[in-house]
Amino acid sequence: MLSRKDEVFKLLNSVNGKLTANDVAEKLQMDRANASRYLNELFKEEQIEKLPGKPVLYQAFTQADVKSGIGGTHSAFDRLIGSAQSLKVSIQQAKAAILYPPNGLHTLILGKTGTGKSLFAECMYKFARESEMVGKKAPFVSFNCADYAQNPQLLFGHIFGVIKGAYTGAEQTREGLLAKADGGILFLDEIHRLPPEGQEMLFTFIDKGEYRPLGESQAVHTAQVQIIGATTESPDNFLLETFTRRIPMTITLPPLAERQLEERYQLIEFFLGQEATRLHQTIRVHRQALMAFLLYHASANVGQLQRDLKLACAKAFLHYKTKATNYILIEQDDLPIYVQKGLLHLKDEPEKMNRLIDVNKTIFKFYDTSEANDIAIEDVDDVYQAIQTKADQLMKEGKDQSELEEALYMDVDQYFHEYMGQLPTQQSAKDIIGPEVWELTDQVYHLAEERLDRKYNEKMRFAFALHLQSTIERIREQKHIVHPDLNNIRKKYSKEFQAAIDISGLLEQALGIEIPFDEIGFLTMFLTEEVVESIFTQEAQVEVIVMMHGRSTATSMVETVQELLNIETGTAMDMPLSMEVKVMYEKVKAKVKQLNPTKGVLILSDMGSLTSFGNMMTEELGIRTKTVSMTSTPVVLEAIRKASLGRGLEDIYQSCQQLFENKYKAQILRTKPTKNAVIFTCFTGEGVAEQLRARVAPVIDESKVEIIVLQFLHKEAFRERIDQLMEEYNILAIMGSVAFQYRDIPYFSALEVFSDGGLDIVKRIINDEVPYEQLISSLEGNLKEVDSPEQLVYFLRKIISELQVQMNLVLEPGVDIGIILHLAFLVERMKLGGVDREFPNIDEFTKKHMIEMQITQQMMENINIEYSIIVPQSEIAYLTQMMTANKVITKEQ
Repeated sequence: MLSRKDEVFKLLNSVNGKLTANDVAEKLQMDRANASRYLNELFKEEQIEKLPGKPVLYQAFTQADVKSGIGGTHSAFDRLIGSAQSLKVSIQQAKAAILYPPNGLHTLILGKTGTGKSLFAECMYKFARESEMVGKKAPFVSFNCADYAQNPQLLFGHIFGVIKGAYTGAEQTREGLLAKADGGILFLDEIHRLPPEGQEMLFTFIDKGEYRPLGESQAVHTAQVQIIGATTESPDNFLLETFTRRIPMTITLPPLAERQLEERYQLIEFFLGQEATRLHQTIRVHRQALMAFLLYHASANVGQLQRDLKLACAKAFLHYKTKATNYILIEQDDLPIYVQKGLLHLKDEPEKMNRLIDVNKTIFKFYDTSEANDIAIEDVDDVYQAIQTKADQLMKEGKDQSELEEALYMDVDQYFHEYMGQLPTQQSAKDIIGPEVWELTDQVYHLAEERLDRKYNEKMRFAFALHLQSTIERIREQKHIVHPDLNNIRKKYSKEFQAAIDISGLLEQALGIEIPFDEIGFLTMFLTEEVVESIFTQEAQVEVIVMMHGRSTATSMVETVQELLNIETGTAMDMPLSMEVKVMYEKVKAKVKQLNPTKGVLILSDMGSLTSFGNMMTEELGIRTKTVSMTSTPVVLEAIRKASLGRGLEDIYQSCQQLFENKYKAQILRTKPTKNAVIFTCFTGEGVAEQLRARVAPVIDESKVEIIVLQFLHKEAFRERIDQLMEEYNILAIMGSVAFQYRDIPYFSALEVFSDGGLDIVKRIINDEVPYEQLISSLEGNLKEVDSPEQLVYFLRKIISELQVQMNLVLEPGVDIGIILHLAFLVERMKLGGVDREFPNIDEFTKKHMIEMQITQQMMENINIEYSIIVPQSEIAYLTQMMTANKVITKEQ
């Protein structure tokens, strides 16, 4: 008697067509859920074919399908998203490599991190089985060469096998991967990490089908194995020419940025379907969040897209479990800042976006259905389980909703990164990380404990060993890393920084590499108890202090927010106009001491001297601070809400900045109005503003530049007025008694305008529009790889302006034009793949101008992202040199 599953299989083979789970259930009079389960089991056993779409269709394999290979309608590759579009050529190459007689072609898969090289290799294996080029039970053996790259003997032993006694520690004979893969496929990921002698051993096997395990002196072993290698690097740089000649097929997988928007939507739909299945619930996504995922720059490609979606789902699940929401909903606020920045590109492909995302819908649903997933969902012990377990525990303890949210939110990022990073356990890590790294780790902490008179536990040593492993690889692969807060680390942890310098010398001598200064900053963090402990322990809440001019402005704002949120987080500090600044500062400092913040202080201020309090308190009290100026009620609401949830200082700060900055960043490159204007402002619109006007008017050509005097009573109203004026005028500068940094408009204080040389700088800023217009005109016919020279010039102008602010300098007249011209042609050259030039004595220059190089590096990231290039370190040094060598005056702090 046939089993129910056999009945389903027989039905599909008897029907000349496609059936849904409902069709099968009706024809065989069974429950639809059971029909779906049997169909999926048959599909996983590769006895039937499943066609993606809604509804999911199933059909039996035909003999023609199996034997035709390339000509067959369906194959393992058809389940890949993009199989008929961006991956079409790659799949044709892969099929040719598998079907080439007599035993297929050895293949090298090229692609950046996260492009799906491992999955593609698995599809090649499945296609080989479908087309009967290998047997149904042929092995597919996967191995990552990077796992043992620090220990060549161990690496070779894994691939070729080991004879007992071949080397110290080889206590028994062990067959290698070639033996295990006999009759099938061996997939070697990160094959560029295979040393030259290993490559020679492998191409000997490719030539003759013979190999010798380590320690074997007589017997020759044979195997029939097709090799598929994968690498993120250029083969010419890391693989022997004699080796690559023996790999006749090279397949390149496109990065996510080069794949169609429709494919990215399908990927998002697929990954969210997986998460919905894990959770057994529908996942809802707000329109803004979905558009951000479609448009953001995922530097690690499909792999990063999957990780970022997983994180968003984890945070949405957290809100749901703490009953902050009634269902699982991903909102824009749940996304990292770099994902949210995808919304800045909304205007890039409006037609495709409107076609993909229904303009009439706000919430999009992704359903729990195992039929939509080809991959079994087996990882039960994941981030969701961790949240669920802890939520259950806290509920038993009687925690209310706000306490649950606070306790769990502080854990979710840690749970997520541990899970998604798939860090090995300490024991298994010791098997993967070479003994050289563990030995160096012991030396590092022996030196640190001696110099700093403190003890470091095993958890810190383990974390450092993982970090050191990746650092060595990164430096040897010449990949640059920037520490975002190097100068503060150096000042705040001077003893640890000095110890880190000594440690870097130890590492340089032991490894034969040069440790860059930014890396010394990271080494310092692993020596500092409070920083390292913060990785593994929960911190207290960020303190939010709202400071405003006026007798009750701050108090009123904070009380409003506290009432709206029904919480007590947040401190208000009012500054009557009669109060002296130094008195206010002492009052705020005393309050901060009383609060004793361990997680940092976020200062929300309105204007003037209050905006400088944060930096002073950081220096004086040694606490972490961030300051957001020109604060509004929505900003206070966002800051206090996130602080109450236990968010970190940087996270809260970025969210506050985003509220009123993001929409302007997208407009930096807008076409400028034809009329120019300069704005003078003060509280009355008469006193200081009129004096400034009298000072500056003689250097203004009023036939080309209009003078506008405005009263500054409230920043929001003033900002709205500026927005209105910008629709009509290109505002060259704002000058006044109230600090007002807005968009990319230069601001000059009264002190700067009246200082020696200040008027000359103002004159140059106001009258430099003609040179920029001439520059744009001259570039129009000379830049072939840049779509809009005008946009490039204004973008670079913003970069140079920001560099002057960050470096605390002002360039000589005309130098900025020259630098912009230099950068414009640099962008053109880099997009054409031009070879970068050397910078003489770059190491010495970098050490001398460490902070300036760091600032320039960070600003160049904007160019890298905007124009899809990588500005080399030598050009960053040249730009830093141009900036520092051509300064005319140092700005007042």
